[in-house]
Amino acid sequence: MARLKAEQWEQARAEYEVRGVSLGDIARSLKVATSSVSRRAKAEGWTQGRMQGLVGRKVAAIKELSEVETQTQELPLRFQYTMESVVRERLQAEGMLASLDVALAGKAIALAQKATSAGEIETLSRARRNLAPQTASDRGTTVNVNQQQAQTPVHLLPPASPEPQTALRRALRGDFERDE
Repeated sequence: MARLKAEQWEQARAEYEVRGVSLGDIARSLKVATSSVSRRAKAEGWTQGRMQGLVGRKVAAIKELSEVETQTQELPLRFQYTMESVVRERLQAEGMLASLDVALAGKAIALAQKATSAGEIETLSRARRNLAPQTASDRGTTVNVNQQQAQTPVHLLPPASPEPQTALRRALRGDFERDE
C-alpha cells in the first residue's frame, strides 16, 4: 500500500467530518485498508458528520442573503446605495466586515458552479484575481478586457470604495482592473 500524503489525510478527514462519509468509503477511495483510516481517525479524534450542522447553517444564511439581495435590487437606485452604506457602516462597527466578504464569496461559488463555458470560467478566474490585496505597484495599472455578457444579467451596485466586496462586484460586472 502507498503511503498517503498530508493533503490526502486532510481531505479524508474533511470528507468524514463535513460530508459524513464512512471510514470504509474513504479507505476505498484512497485505496488503503479501512483499519489504517480507522487508526488515524481514532488517533486524531475525528467525528463523523461533526460539521454538517455548520454546513446547513451556512447554506441557510446564503439563501437568506440571496433573498435579501433580490429584494434590494427591486428598490430605487438611491435606496440601494444608502442601504449598502448603512450595512457597511454597521458591519464595520461590529467588526464583521469579513463576514460580508464570506457571503459574497459564497455567491461567487454559486456562479462558478453554474458556469458552462470556458469563457465564463475565465471571467470568474479574473474576478478572483481582483480580490487579492492591492500592492503599491498594482495601483497604477489598469487593463481593460472585453467580455461577452452572461445570459442572466447580474445587477450590482457601482463601487463605493476599494473594499473586497466592491472588488468582487466590479469583477463580476466586467471591470477587470489589475488583470494579468
